[in-house]
Amino acid sequence: MDFLLDREKAVEALVYVASKWPGVGRFHAAKTLYFAERFHVRAYGRPIIGDRYIAMDNGPVPSFAYDVLKGTVAPEVRPLTEGSLVPVTRYHHPAYEAGREPRLEYFSKSDLECLDKAIEYCSRRSFGTLSDETHHHKAWADADYNGPMKWDDFLDGADPEVVEEAKAFAAYGVL
Repeated sequence: MDFLLDREKAVEALVYVASKWPGVGRFHAAKTLYFAERFHVRAYGRPIIGDRYIAMDNGPVPSFAYDVLKGTVAPEVRPLTEGSLVPVTRYHHPAYEAGREPRLEYFSKSDLECLDKAIEYCSRRSFGTLSDETHHHKAWADADYNGPMKWDDFLDGADPEVVEEAKAFAAYGVL
């Protein structure tokens, strides 16, 4: 099962997170997107942004969103990201604030519900706690180190009807 990445929605999701959590660090921003996607796909059968998650040392990392945070997107994508996030100094780790208001029209009610839930969840947990927790998720545990995680594994233990909806959405849906 695979989903198509919606780059514009991914950028808007990062802006949304940074607008709700000014000074969010790169690690916590990435984990917030991961948890929001996990919450959403397990409840509604589709992801929010459809990024490709990589099983890295400290847990899942959304590939495209991480490039946005690092400022390493391809030249043709830069106009999409310009002005979206403002780096702020916080110790020696990058942190971000929203450079503008998020464009909420990109999101469904359920998207925002899961993003808010993930912000609340991740903002109350430390780097180590989130890293350790994600290492127990099947999607991370079964992926190769620095390899892509499988969306099917995000749904491990989910309601079978939601799994079927996710399969149909992966085959025919567009975010």
